[in-house]
Amino acid sequence: MFSDLAVLMFSCVLINNILLISTWQLPVPGTSRRWKPPRMAMAVVFVLVLAGIITWLVELYVLVPFDLKYLRTMAFILVIAALVQFVKCF
Repeated sequence: MFSDLAVLMFSCVLINNILLISTWQLPVPGTSRRWKPPRMAMAVVFVLVLAGIITWLVELYVLVPFDLKYLRTMAFILVIAALVQFVKCF
């Protein structure tokens, strides 16, 4: 039982981690001529953390009270797009 849990955790953290995949492989070649993985990693972590917090607040205070739960995906996309543009300025 413990070995199965350990294999699952290792797989999720190091192999199937979308954050590591997107940080080290996808954005770096397409955004810059120079390879700057630490800056890109910080930007991806910043966007994902803030997107989660802001989307949760939008859902809690806007979508649920006004019964607009079907707009969750659009709200998440808009928040991520706004944060990416914010990070792009720096």
